[in-house]
Amino acid sequence: MTAATPSTAAWREVLALFDRWAQAGDDTARAAALQGAEAQHPALYPRLLAMIEADRAAEAGRFMTEGSAMASLAAAADAPAAGGAGTRLGAWELREPIGHGGMGQVWLATRHDGLYQGRAAVKLLHAAGLNALAEARFAREGEMLARLAHPHIAQLLDAGLTGQGMRYLVLEYVQGVRIDHWCDARTLGIAPRLRLFLQVCEAVGYAHTHLVLHRDLKPANILVTDDGHVKLLDFGVAKLMGDGEDAAGSSELTREGAAGLTPEYAAPEQIEGQAVTTATDVYALGVVLFGLLSGARPYAESSRGVAALARAVVEEPPRSLTAALRASPDAAPSRGSTLAALEHGLRGDLETIVAKALKKRPEERYATVRELRDDLQRHLDRQPVSARPDTWRYRASRFAQRNRALVAAGAALGLTLVAGIAATSWQWRAATLEAQRTHAVVKVLTDIFTDLTPDESGTAQVPVVDLLRKGWKQAQTSLAHDPALRGEVARPLGLMLGSSGDMQGAIAALSTSREHLLATGQANTAPYLQVLQALAYAQSRVGQVGQARQLFSEIITRGEQAGLQGAEEPVNARIQLGEIARREGQLEQSRTQLQAAADLARRQLGPTHALHVLALQELADVMRELGDWQETQRLLASIASATAGGKPDEALVARFNVATLEAELGHFRQSADQLQPLTAELVRLYGENDTYTLYARTWHSMALFSLGAYAESDAALDAAWRGALQTTEPNVRQTVQTVMARQLLRRGRCAQAEPLLRETLAHFEAAGSTGRPYAERSRMLLGECELRAGRIASALQTLQLTLAHQQAFYGGRAHLDLWPTLLLIAIATDSHQGASAALPHYERAGAMAAATLPPEHPDRARLQLYLAQARARAQPTAQSRRELAAALQAWGAATRGRSDPAALSVLSRELLEPGPAAPASRQTLLALLIP
Repeated sequence: MTAATPSTAAWREVLALFDRWAQAGDDTARAAALQGAEAQHPALYPRLLAMIEADRAAEAGRFMTEGSAMASLAAAADAPAAGGAGTRLGAWELREPIGHGGMGQVWLATRHDGLYQGRAAVKLLHAAGLNALAEARFAREGEMLARLAHPHIAQLLDAGLTGQGMRYLVLEYVQGVRIDHWCDARTLGIAPRLRLFLQVCEAVGYAHTHLVLHRDLKPANILVTDDGHVKLLDFGVAKLMGDGEDAAGSSELTREGAAGLTPEYAAPEQIEGQAVTTATDVYALGVVLFGLLSGARPYAESSRGVAALARAVVEEPPRSLTAALRASPDAAPSRGSTLAALEHGLRGDLETIVAKALKKRPEERYATVRELRDDLQRHLDRQPVSARPDTWRYRASRFAQRNRALVAAGAALGLTLVAGIAATSWQWRAATLEAQRTHAVVKVLTDIFTDLTPDESGTAQVPVVDLLRKGWKQAQTSLAHDPALRGEVARPLGLMLGSSGDMQGAIAALSTSREHLLATGQANTAPYLQVLQALAYAQSRVGQVGQARQLFSEIITRGEQAGLQGAEEPVNARIQLGEIARREGQLEQSRTQLQAAADLARRQLGPTHALHVLALQELADVMRELGDWQETQRLLASIASATAGGKPDEALVARFNVATLEAELGHFRQSADQLQPLTAELVRLYGENDTYTLYARTWHSMALFSLGAYAESDAALDAAWRGALQTTEPNVRQTVQTVMARQLLRRGRCAQAEPLLRETLAHFEAAGSTGRPYAERSRMLLGECELRAGRIASALQTLQLTLAHQQAFYGGRAHLDLWPTLLLIAIATDSHQGASAALPHYERAGAMAAATLPPEHPDRARLQLYLAQARARAQPTAQSRRELAAALQAWGAATRGRSDPAALSVLSRELLEPGPAAPASRQTLLALLIP
């Protein structure tokens, strides 16, 4: 037998000390036992006290209800930490006590200082509990909360000292009910409980990404509001990851934290005094989830006191969900179910997920909360979970549950394709040959759809695009002896590959189809124009712009020669030519082409036709780039009118354009409010990984970021990034990645942003002329990254190159992309040579912004502020200082309600100080770029 580790040995000694104390005959004997323990085992004494207090709380009947090891101390406090109701703490006035904990009381407070009215929860230290360690824990809680800004975490609003020198924290007031009671009161079933729990996981996972461990997760610290939003509370025993605690967790502050934990939800390593990690919070989440699902706890010993519970947590295996359910007769009714149905629902995935979260050894649990959350989401989506053995039988069962519609659709698609090919072939081949050819096509399709079984594909979910790729590969091989039939098969497969986003595969198949149609004399037919259009579009998307332009021109010419009045392909070809011109920076040429396409579509196809709407959308994009915002709004209003009462997809696209325009106008709140429900509708209509869905999420993230709602912005961008990694649509991943890098950059994370920017720069440079605007945006952000890192000379070189390329691309014309580059050049020059040298660059940036930004856009005020501060520093006169004060006020008004005003206060302090202004630091100037 191996020797016990120091922490395990310490844990056993604590239990032995507790047993001696519990077996002592009376209070005098117990006091003597405590004195002896303190003298002989000072390092273990705090843990012994914590266990005794928790045991007393259990005996008093509060163990299961309050759940706090120090609850008895809070209940014993006979006086508030401050002067009671009516006491003023800064702008807050205490009203009534609403709770208590081991360190202090929580009061409802109101604010009436003229700025706004509101309620808050004020947390105060008990006078009786005032000591250095308690103050340190209380101060740490404030520090932890100051790091966190998440919709599912109660926010820190203020902090300070009372008149008696005691600390207080002002927290967001959450009017809610603890999560288990909230679910039971509404008789929620398993699925809605899991969806609610996912919010908890998001909050805890967010805290972990900010290096904060909660260490006291339990239902009492998780409230749910009336509208179903979770709020995580009480970071009183939270800990920063890697903040100097030794391996055994023996620092005084850590021992105090251990004393404040709740044994019922504590992980084995917490009870044993070992180091805590993210897996410790995973364990507590597992206990919370266990209770939400079964109405019971993992250990039956929890009703027998803290010592028995502690032994069970460390030494005994937890019960399974279904075993605990049988001991909880009220669980099924409170979940709107029968015992048999509930047991069936918990058996399998959920039982396995919970068991993994409750493993004794931290390394055997989920490594992160995100992994736990993802497994629960996979269970809800009827996908295989990572905690289950990956057997064929398991994957097949999940696949069958999830993909009935896909299998049926696949079969229908196969039959339709076979029937279509048979009908076409019948016209020009003998019946006997036709039977052989149809059999060959059936074999191709049969081979494709064998991939629908997990046994063949090796996965329970087979993307349609992979099936189409395999189909085209097999058609090329098995139909090589019959080029005509291969050409027939190539057309539908090529069209579907293009629709699925595989442009390279579409080009190969559609080129084969085009050759077949030309060889059979079908050059002036509708099928040929259809193939030509799809082929040209795919070529344009992968950067083969010259070939695409030739094919679009051929479509227009053949349409005119054949007299195809009312044909869609020639109209669409004009739209695509206009779109290519826009991507190449030929904005006037693009506007002319698109206006002609819109007029033609309206005359030949009607004002509500999809191609007329598309032409107006592309034209609106050109007017955006030209800075004609009034015309852009007029065009989008025309689109909304044309799509009203039409197809749902057209109406959604129209709303998407309006929502993104709101963001470009600087109306970030309106844009965010429109994009949130719009994204959900796009997911329902197109799916998670569709391009419109991904771009909607990206725009939503940008709007939220500009409002300072960083946690929500991160969530939207994370979802877009996951989808972008799955899509085969060209440039989507790089576009989302550029936004991700920009937001990392603006939050000071240059080391993370730089490799992303270098990758996107290389990608868009390889795309040729149509990728030039995107490449220069990446290069400009790379210059900002170098500037933030202090590499000023390199930053100036990068930014000057960016400006030269942009001016050449846009022909020296004013464009929205230019003012950010000019501004960064000004800041870099200012940091290197001072305000006088930078002033001309600030003036150029301001003039470019005035020429291209909407009239009331906040960035106009930002540019004016940069210009005013440079003038005040270069020419410090009374007039220039008044202009700077006015610019500061205007910028504050433009950004009110959008972000943390820290940058404004920094500039106010550093740039408006009496006397000659000192040169502004690079950090001060860059701070103003943050939304």
